[in-house]
Amino acid sequence: EPDGIVALLRPIASALDYAHSRATVHRDVKPANILLAHDGRMLLTGFGLGTVASFNSGPGAGGTVAPDYVAPERLVGREVDGRADVYSLAAVIFETTTGRRPFSSKSWIETLSRRLYEPPPNVREVIPELPAAFAIVLQQAMDRDPNRRPATAGELLDRLESAINSPNGTVEVGHWLPPLVRARSIGVGAAVVAAIGIAEVVWLFEGSGLTLLQHAAQRWFGAG
Repeated sequence: EPDGIVALLRPIASALDYAHSRATVHRDVKPANILLAHDGRMLLTGFGLGTVASFNSGPGAGGTVAPDYVAPERLVGREVDGRADVYSLAAVIFETTTGRRPFSSKSWIETLSRRLYEPPPNVREVIPELPAAFAIVLQQAMDRDPNRRPATAGELLDRLESAINSPNGTVEVGHWLPPLVRARSIGVGAAVVAAIGIAEVVWLFEGSGLTLLQHAAQRWFGAG
């Protein structure tokens, strides 16, 4: 149930907000880094990739990333702050709620391109019974523009909890690119592969991160 998921992830949100208050961005929030302790507590691990948010934190900083959860701004080399972790946490909540990863595709190249050029998925397309307000908050948290996301992980969970408790309430709706722009994502995987080469594609998530993908995205789509 959504309310159970929100309650379960409260300690994770608190850990992220504490890290952000210390000018540290986790950068790798994903299910594999969320552990259940023997005493029932939820623990957030994987801070080895965390970087000080002075924002020496383009996509190549901090090592490898999980393509299913990485925030769009990392893909194009923009400044990264705690709202990148909010995005990743929202992606985790989407998967935990539906059993599906947002933007999931046949290849991680297509997954990343969809994240750059498609609007956030609507959780109600998978589970129609969920409150509309819950879906909107989750979409906002996965908006491409960090300024349209909840400012903190705690705020994200507060708003989701409010949406669950008042399903008919209103929420401020985020804004996304029009379908004409989103249509450019068709074939983007092939374009990126052509730009950086097959060998580099294998290297991206096994080596030093997303630097080459950043350059390819900027070259093909004018991002940055």
